[in-house]
Amino acid sequence: MTPEELRSMSFPRAPLTRRGYSEEAVHDALRRCAATVTALMEENDRLRTDMQRQRDWVRANNIGDGSGPTGVPPVDAVLQQARAQQSAEQTVTAAREQARNMVRAARAQAEAILQQRWEHASQAADGDQEETERLISYLRQVAQSLTVTADQYATKRTQMLSPPASTTTSHGA
Repeated sequence: MTPEELRSMSFPRAPLTRRGYSEEAVHDALRRCAATVTALMEENDRLRTDMQRQRDWVRANNIGDGSGPTGVPPVDAVLQQARAQQSAEQTVTAAREQARNMVRAARAQAEAILQQRWEHASQAADGDQEETERLISYLRQVAQSLTVTADQYATKRTQMLSPPASTTTSHGA
């Protein structure tokens, strides 16, 4: 029964010996209204119970901040997390670039020293040749160490930034 049906409801007149409306028609309308109101109250109670069960489930599963009925985290928290992720990615990118530049500079410096030593070695006696080879070997080890360190740093940062494996749970009704 809808509000419009209630507004448009009409009752037959009582028999000529009585005034007003037919009692039978009025009682029938009241019974239908009572049945509709009862059904609406039962549905309202059922919906309240369902809503409370949903809220309890959200709290039990630590979803969102628990303040809203859906358990969805606030938009500000999502935006802040996105900004933090972006900042972290920029920091890692800058650190990788700085490590690459350091390795390039070290290699260039090592090559310059090697070139200088080779030139000096060709002019010097055989005794200097041994010292030059030792220095060349040392510089190559330094360059190799810097390369390994930069690679390890990049791998470690990538692992730290990758999200942890999450377990998926199915949500039953």
